[in-house]
Amino acid sequence: MNWLDTENRYGLVSRMLHWAMALLVLLMLGSELWMEALEGLGKANLMGLHKSIGVLLLALLGLRLAWRWHNRGRLTPPAHWRLADRLGHLALYGLLLAIPLSGLLTAWGGGHGVTFFGLPLIPAGTEIEWIEEVFEETHEVLANLMWLLIGGHVLAALLHQWWLGERSLQRMA
Repeated sequence: MNWLDTENRYGLVSRMLHWAMALLVLLMLGSELWMEALEGLGKANLMGLHKSIGVLLLALLGLRLAWRWHNRGRLTPPAHWRLADRLGHLALYGLLLAIPLSGLLTAWGGGHGVTFFGLPLIPAGTEIEWIEEVFEETHEVLANLMWLLIGGHVLAALLHQWWLGERSLQRMA
């Protein structure tokens, strides 16, 4: 099993980071829908988990970007797809950074603390209503954009696999 990417396959680290983050992002997007239906303690518990996973995603994004920089240049798309590849990944990474940060700013503006699976990261403080409102709306808009980008990412993978015959799904599986 190869840790580094090769011309034919993504390495173990790239695949693990990709699928772990994909699963966590889908869990985060789904938890937002569940929270809208919950009340009271159930909603508070799910919000704590939501925040913790958001912090975890920020950490994984840092690892993924560091790994991508270390492992750069091994797997490159064909020249005519390179710009779309770069813009798509830039948009995904930008949202993977902006969504958790806007969530942290929403919590901070609301006077709520943030914990990472029980460990305090940001203490509860004074509510600053306009910050909470602005970043709560930003958080929601960015999450909706993430749904669109996920759809585009999956569509591109399927296009490369079955229309262009590039075996992209085997390289990431």
